[in-house]
Amino acid sequence: MTSAFEPLPPDPWAPPARTGTNPWHLVLAAAGGAALVGALWVGLDLADSGLPAGIPGTSGTSGTAGEAFDLRGTFTLNSGGYGYSTCGGSGGYSDITTGSTVTVYNAAGTVLSQGALGTGRPNGAGSCVFTLSAPNVPAGEKFYLVEVSHRGRIMVQPEDARNGNVALSLGS
Repeated sequence: MTSAFEPLPPDPWAPPARTGTNPWHLVLAAAGGAALVGALWVGLDLADSGLPAGIPGTSGTSGTAGEAFDLRGTFTLNSGGYGYSTCGGSGGYSDITTGSTVTVYNAAGTVLSQGALGTGRPNGAGSCVFTLSAPNVPAGEKFYLVEVSHRGRIMVQPEDARNGNVALSLGS
């Protein structure tokens, strides 16, 4: 006869008894989760950066698809030798005059628009101030690069480009 207090023999088909969670399993699970979240974050950022500008809801857009604007502002040439009612560059600045090319680029260097300088007016301080314009600039760029003649590209913020607050200068 067996006693009621005798232990039963172990069941060979029963799962092993759990004694707790291995701490390494927790560390590996946390690291794996962090890696997955990081990979998703980078993947979504890279996927978003390849979208064309102007699509609502994407980073770097400031308008809606198909929206364009006319970039306007002023270009000041700080050099002497102007007539009474009009002015323009002379000597090393002879390329700066009414009709000089204004080119707008995106960050990749692609030409977005070309315009021209308007008529220059003396400002009374030995400088000549031209109007500056470029039509149909596509909206949605993170910034614009504006170049007058061949004088180098100047970065302009989208808000300034859209609102006519572009103010460039050349000379001393």
